[in-house]
Amino acid sequence: MKYPKVVLTADRTLMSPYRGISLASFFGCAPAIDPNRSHNTLLYKILRNQVTPRLLFDFICNPISNNNGIADYAPYGLRKVEASLVRDGYSREDVVVAHPDYVEKFIGPETEVVGTYEMDPLGMGPVTMTFTYGRKQISYDEFYTKDLHMKINRAKEKNGSKAKVIAGASGTWQYNYDPAKIEEYGLYGVVEGDLGGIGPEIDGAGAKFFDALVNNELETANPFKKNPFKVEIKEFVRDDKTHHGRFIHYWNEPTVDEIPTIINPSMHGMIEVMRGCGRGCKFCDVTLRPLRYYPVEKVVKEIEVNMKYGGLKNAWVHSDDIFVYGLNPRTTKNMQPNREALEELFSGIMSTGIEHTNPTHGTLAGAIADERLIPNVSKIIRASPDNMIGIQCGFETGSIRLIGKYADRKLSPFKPSEWHWVVKTGIKTLNENYWVPAFTLIMGLNNDETVEDSWETIELIHSLETEQPDSKFTTTPLTFVPIGLLEKSEFFDIGNTMDPSKLGVMYKTWQHNFRYGIQKFMHKVGRDNPIKNVFFAGLARTLGGVPLSAMEKYARRRGPEHERVIEKIKAKYW
Repeated sequence: MKYPKVVLTADRTLMSPYRGISLASFFGCAPAIDPNRSHNTLLYKILRNQVTPRLLFDFICNPISNNNGIADYAPYGLRKVEASLVRDGYSREDVVVAHPDYVEKFIGPETEVVGTYEMDPLGMGPVTMTFTYGRKQISYDEFYTKDLHMKINRAKEKNGSKAKVIAGASGTWQYNYDPAKIEEYGLYGVVEGDLGGIGPEIDGAGAKFFDALVNNELETANPFKKNPFKVEIKEFVRDDKTHHGRFIHYWNEPTVDEIPTIINPSMHGMIEVMRGCGRGCKFCDVTLRPLRYYPVEKVVKEIEVNMKYGGLKNAWVHSDDIFVYGLNPRTTKNMQPNREALEELFSGIMSTGIEHTNPTHGTLAGAIADERLIPNVSKIIRASPDNMIGIQCGFETGSIRLIGKYADRKLSPFKPSEWHWVVKTGIKTLNENYWVPAFTLIMGLNNDETVEDSWETIELIHSLETEQPDSKFTTTPLTFVPIGLLEKSEFFDIGNTMDPSKLGVMYKTWQHNFRYGIQKFMHKVGRDNPIKNVFFAGLARTLGGVPLSAMEKYARRRGPEHERVIEKIKAKYW
């Protein structure tokens, strides 16, 4: 058997359709193992050290289909890298995107590089840090990342392969905080940044990068040789042990013409329409990258690939703020959306014949800055009670002080003092046009969140429930992670610094999701199979109260102040 030169893959949590359940791709952030659980408890006797039962997780996180071990679908970033290699002269036989369960069969003596796509390899992402109490438990993201690397190492040893294992994608910054994993996983190098879609954008470099790897040009940094790839050998001292890691940087941003078009189907029908954002939020690294927009023709080509080769009937339209598409933030007054460009974009998307589309991310301010925008786009994409449109929006905080200090341009063309009005009007506008926002909040923003800030968030969520009782939205609290312009700040340590008011934010957000999301409308958002939707809605109702009970138990352990916050929310904000 002749083995491919390049094997690309990702762990199970990134290669699952999650049975078509809306938002279930976040399930990988769930805690898998509690290494500190007492062996004397009844819970240990039933589940051992499992937190979320693996049987349940593996059922919901079902594996993608494959053709003799080659993945039928793959994360969008991997598809971009695959396309760039083929574009630059690698044959299709030389590049394999392997299913994680079958990666071992493709790694052999001829294999030069194994590239792994990693979004949250060590469980340090904001959602995961929240669910695992600051990594006191091991998430499924981390569990299956380790499982993948152990498979790769076994295959190399068994088949006599000297392939260089390179980790890439937007989660690789985490190896700076747990460098022991670099040696444990046998990583030759870590690409800091995304493999495609978020800079440094290796998909633009394509074969240049992989040829440099194969030809050993990235062994060490050479300041006397001009090289587009910067190699940094980092030394870390942790617990009296010294660890080293090779970190690779690539700072060139490809033009739209240099960004390849995918040649095989992406997970969830994902396609992107732009790179960069321009909003300038201090806690986000996307804003540090230049804006580039795909022309409609390029977007259509990628959707057609997903339809033709993957049989997909939907398109997830990726951007970091869809309402920025087509505008120049330097010359456009107050970030006013380019409605004509957005209408043209979504008209082109629907012209492919797909049945459903939704943008991945957008700002509330952008959604309401032009009163004709959401109604017009909704008509184009045929939004209706039977075709709800999901979108992730940054709620961030209810604190006017914090939003003004760290994300004032997120509100453009509005002012920080108008933030509560923007949130309420944004939800009303989106819901009236059959859009359901999934909100994310940042807990401990730059470790600058006061008790008053936390209660302002709780009160804003409650006022939405009372003033707009039929509103549809979800809220997910995330712990602050130091990236973007705040990268030199400290993590918000949820495991050790959960003061009563922040526990209150967590409790209120989940209480909202349980009462107003799971119980009232989440079953209406699914589109695939009515029987399946009813089944999973019932499962969600059964399990939905578990986090509330866990937080109440946590409050009792922490003491009277934490308990009083829970009781106050039950009495005043329920």
